[in-house]
Amino acid sequence: WSGKTVSAFGSQISTTAISLAAILTLQASAAQLGLLGALASVPALLLGLPAGVWADRTRRRPVMIVTDLLRAAALATVPLAALLGVLGFAQLTLISVVVAALTVFFEVADNAFLPTVIAREQLVDGNSKLGVSDSLAEIGGPAIGGVLVQAIGAPFAILVDAASYLISALVLARIRAVEPAIPQAAQAPAMRREIGEGLRTVLHNRLLLPLLAALAVFNLLGGFFGALYSLYVVRNLELPPALLGVLISAGGVGALIGAASAGRLTQRLGIGPALISGLAVHSICSLLTPLAAGAPSQISAILLFSQIAGDTTLMIFFIDALSLRQAVAPDRLLGRVNASFTVVMAAVSPVGFLLGGLLGEAIGVRPTLFISALGSWIAVLILLCSPVRKLTALPSELVVGES
Repeated sequence: WSGKTVSAFGSQISTTAISLAAILTLQASAAQLGLLGALASVPALLLGLPAGVWADRTRRRPVMIVTDLLRAAALATVPLAALLGVLGFAQLTLISVVVAALTVFFEVADNAFLPTVIAREQLVDGNSKLGVSDSLAEIGGPAIGGVLVQAIGAPFAILVDAASYLISALVLARIRAVEPAIPQAAQAPAMRREIGEGLRTVLHNRLLLPLLAALAVFNLLGGFFGALYSLYVVRNLELPPALLGVLISAGGVGALIGAASAGRLTQRLGIGPALISGLAVHSICSLLTPLAAGAPSQISAILLFSQIAGDTTLMIFFIDALSLRQAVAPDRLLGRVNASFTVVMAAVSPVGFLLGGLLGEAIGVRPTLFISALGSWIAVLILLCSPVRKLTALPSELVVGES
């Protein structure tokens, strides 16, 4: 938890510092900034499934430690190059891609390692604590990054993230939990076969398949909001950019509330009802955004409530969905199951952004946001029609193909 907290803050600082290094230090154009962001999302799509296989072939903690050290080393080259006067956009882009690739391996191993550290019945509480750290970093990290960039310059602010990965590696090295033994076969199966086994585990499982389908639908339609929300607030509603920043930060506050309350709410309602209720309430709150009207103060209040309440319940949904995935998947397949989810999300999210932009051009921004908010109920219906809705507690592992 300590390592995750320090690393999360460092990552948020680095995200801010890298973009500002491109803008302020290298005078990057809008097209270059778009390229920087787009390429950083490619590793999750290309490497997610192989990362899952690797996480299941070896012990997860060493993978996490090594990727932390490599991320620290990669990021440290940016201030070094700046100090030598040779920092260029190509290097900044390459480092972003390398760090993103290493993060894919870390996250897949991290999600598979958590059930080793804590008991299955503690997964929701454990993921809630980790979610609190992520939410706090989302709220405070960019602000800290901006201050550091102004104080010491963008390239050198990245050193803080490099240091955070070193701290994370140090505390991970001190964990004494014993990981389950990895079965040693006479000959390792082909990676394609192992990837297929992970995918079949998800597709043939009566809990994992609807969960994946709901998340895919939600992320696809959520891309509409991601593409158009800022444009809608500033251009359609004519609110000032400063207020847009406040609204986005309010979402981080809501996520923090959701992470802190997920454990208690799930214990009271049961894992299935809490998970579905979180997504349903978020879908209701999403409708408030395209419905916002009236004086600027009224619009602001509506959007503020939508952000806080919506992100509170969405965080509960995400925490319970992750905990359910970790509880259901067999340990030897957990890396590949997590990777399957990661790859599907990485595939549908950019499509959602693209479709959202095209629809916004074709039929208008507000109607597109209505489609997104109403369409998210498809994800709710998928879960309501599945066995997930009857779950009151995290189940034990299910074997491949169990129905």
